[in-house]
Amino acid sequence: MTREERVIAGRYRLLKRLGSGGGGDVWLAEDEELRVRVAVKEIDVPNERTGPGGDDPAGRGRKEALKAAQLREHPNVITVYDVVEDDDRPWIVMEYLPGTRDLRAAVKERGALPSDEVAGIGAAALDALCAGHRLGIIHRDVKPSNILLAPDRSGAADRRVLLTDYGISLWPRETRVTQSGMVVGTPGFLAPERLSGGEATQATDLFSLGVTLYFAIEGVSPFERDTLDASLMAALTTEPAVPQRAGDALGRVIMGLLAKDPANRTQAERARELLAEATGTGTANGPASAPVPALTGSDRSEPPPATDAGATTWPTHQRPPGTDRRMFGRRTPLLLALAAVLLGGGGFALGAAAYQDDKADAKEQQAGATAAATPSPTVARAAYPYGRQAGLRQELTPGQCVDADWKNGEYKRRPGVKTVDCYDDDPEGQVIATLDRVTAASGAQALRDECARRTTELRGTMADPVLYVLNPEPGQSEPPASACLLFLRNATLGGPVGEFRKFGDEVYITQLGPGDCIDVKEDDDDTYTKTLVNCAGPHDEQLVGWTRASGDSSADSVDAGQLCRERYGVNWARGKGHEMWGWYSSDEEWDAGFRQVLCSVGREDGGKLPPGALKSAY
Repeated sequence: MTREERVIAGRYRLLKRLGSGGGGDVWLAEDEELRVRVAVKEIDVPNERTGPGGDDPAGRGRKEALKAAQLREHPNVITVYDVVEDDDRPWIVMEYLPGTRDLRAAVKERGALPSDEVAGIGAAALDALCAGHRLGIIHRDVKPSNILLAPDRSGAADRRVLLTDYGISLWPRETRVTQSGMVVGTPGFLAPERLSGGEATQATDLFSLGVTLYFAIEGVSPFERDTLDASLMAALTTEPAVPQRAGDALGRVIMGLLAKDPANRTQAERARELLAEATGTGTANGPASAPVPALTGSDRSEPPPATDAGATTWPTHQRPPGTDRRMFGRRTPLLLALAAVLLGGGGFALGAAAYQDDKADAKEQQAGATAAATPSPTVARAAYPYGRQAGLRQELTPGQCVDADWKNGEYKRRPGVKTVDCYDDDPEGQVIATLDRVTAASGAQALRDECARRTTELRGTMADPVLYVLNPEPGQSEPPASACLLFLRNATLGGPVGEFRKFGDEVYITQLGPGDCIDVKEDDDDTYTKTLVNCAGPHDEQLVGWTRASGDSSADSVDAGQLCRERYGVNWARGKGHEMWGWYSSDEEWDAGFRQVLCSVGREDGGKLPPGALKSAY
């Protein structure tokens, strides 16, 4: 059997090698259970199979992945589906994104990037780092090859920013530093305090981010020298030259992040503000390309506003009476992984790892035990940061899905809120964005106005959307960010919406909206499965708009297709060889008042629509 024919863990068939790095080879593989393509990373484990006390390094890796699983829905962290073992070594199963390349490859092909684009990349990477830092996870190997640039939903190259190699420590930090004299990281991107034997901290990640942004804007690392020893010495002792291509704000954030003394290094909140300012500037050395969306606010996780919406359900004219909604495409909880790299040279063994040690755990537990249930002006973070009625003990972050216990069924007053899985739990709502303390100081109405602004485009694709702003409990010196949540009146979202969806997701119509494209598969029980697909490729149907059924008739008695033909048929179907379809949610939600019909257009002969978005005939 050739290497390419090997099946990992009885499930993942290797197809071809995609590349090497980060401690092992990365392969394109076929998930033989779900029939989808994934990326599988083979981790090189050293010959020492056990750590102190007989620990299995692969077992430690799985534990660290579970610790990091709270990052599973972050839009700027590469999705990791599983960590499996095969041939006594761990393999990491990740999402496969066609057309993706790392930042180093992008700079090699395009040259130094425009200032506003670099700022957008930096803002997204910073957001991912801060999300990990709040969980006590240090990345330890931020560098251009660990920042991936993927196409956006329109197919435009390099518009999505994803931090990879995040979350697993295969070896204890004590073994790698004190027993073996190892330093974790990559030459040229390590902070001076790490080269001197100091601990990895949030500040060391920020230094590495500064070096990465310098490389992106100048095309060369500020500490790149002819030899490894010279590069390490430059990072320890040499002040970098001011980047010449960066605008003022980007130049300030890069130089601030590169401060030798971590106490003088620009902090995450200030870096975020400068990156947001820089995103709108561009560079004097040539026209700026369209910027990657920047993230604004404090160092809390906050992706750019979502712009469209995704869903699985059935057409009214073919749906069996009384059939409950079902989620067809479920994903396993995300396990975030970061493989260790061992590079010998100059007296250093250099690698990438994340490790949350016992001291950090104890500190976090102590903070939780001493937080007061009722906030006072001396409380940094309350036990219930959004108040006891909300019931949440952790800060909400964009992309998280929630259920809400509204009193009397009204979207008023503070509900009880709990976080749920976006795919497995049929969620009622989702956190679309969070707002920092600077915005919060403007008052409740300003917060609502800002949430409305950030969700305007997404709400325009939804039927009966409800915007709710969950503000922190007063009296905290370090309150969480206010959260902008979206719900549907009389219905659940059923899954992630807008930019939190991914092509290939099986979806409900409540996740979809005008402009989306879907493939449709008829199942054995006369139900239909819908898959969100890129309109740039062939597809079964394009969604064109919502219409509402009047009266109080049951769902089975309404011809949804006819409603859509009356509403959109003249513009979209007449004389074009097209057919209008109408889709609705469940019978239960119809009876509850969600009488919305989502209209789509497809070919009369049942074939695929050609690539590209259809346009109205008039």
